[in-house]
Amino acid sequence: MSALPLLGIAIPTYKRPDQLVACVRSVVASAGGEGVPIHVADDSVDDTNVEALAELAREYPHLVHHRNPRNLGIDGNILHAVDLCQARHVWIMGEDDRMAPEAVPTVLRVLASGGRPFVYVNYASVDEDVRVVLRRRSLDLEADRLEGAEDFLANDAWSMGFIGACVVEKELWGVVRQEPYLGTWFAHVGVVMEYLRGREAYLVAKPLVLNRCGSPGAFTWTSSTYDVLAGWGRMVDLLRSRYPAEVCDRAAASFRRAHGIGTIPFFGYLRAGRALDPEAWEKHVRNGPYPAFSRGAAWCIARTPAQVFQAARWALTSLRRLRNRPLTGY
Repeated sequence: MSALPLLGIAIPTYKRPDQLVACVRSVVASAGGEGVPIHVADDSVDDTNVEALAELAREYPHLVHHRNPRNLGIDGNILHAVDLCQARHVWIMGEDDRMAPEAVPTVLRVLASGGRPFVYVNYASVDEDVRVVLRRRSLDLEADRLEGAEDFLANDAWSMGFIGACVVEKELWGVVRQEPYLGTWFAHVGVVMEYLRGREAYLVAKPLVLNRCGSPGAFTWTSSTYDVLAGWGRMVDLLRSRYPAEVCDRAAASFRRAHGIGTIPFFGYLRAGRALDPEAWEKHVRNGPYPAFSRGAAWCIARTPAQVFQAARWALTSLRRLRNRPLTGY
């Protein structure tokens, strides 16, 4: 029996100490007296997070602050955070995510049953103030279930692009060569799906994590939107030597469908965040993999004042806040 703890938490962080503090405190509250180690991989390469992490370490002695000697970027730091975490299973958390109070006990029970090479944890999407639920669960699961790797990749793996959904088995993670997946923006997905081939994923139905979203301002990669969107396809292409072509084709299609890529609302959302303008349309949309009608609509949207779509986004978010109950207990 390994002397390592059954579960550890890996948090790759950059320069959002206030969000990081809220995230870690939600993890600590969920962990209770379990003594679950938390390893923070700090990619700021300065002192931005030092004071906040020192305070957190005084509150929770099982927290370890790792300062990266150089900036690894989003992909590299996610992988590095997992590598640093000393545990048999590692739950990856984004620095601005929140755990539900029952999250750690639930996952510990799943892992204690044995034979769980990957656990997918369902999550809710919330506004950037973490006050209102925008989507109750990412995957519409009625109960926990096992899913073979091929079906999971084809149908549901798009949802694990959100790192807080991922609990990996460290031993299997360590046998995969990570470098090919760097730069896809979904390196962690590629590593997991490579080692999961021929195995099963365990899917937790109840949302145990809050994914903070709602506007482009909630994301650190807004300026790289088109590269992120193309990155999923690049990651899937790297898996084609390990999975049937039909499975990989479906994985690419399910990602596009889940995010509404190429639809008019999608382009309106990009315009609201100023990620779509005439220059971006010419570079990324004109000859992109979109229907002719969508490309034409995007051309018009790119030339409409961004404030129009910002106002529409504000109205939609306000309506959601009215229709959904406020969050409590996080």
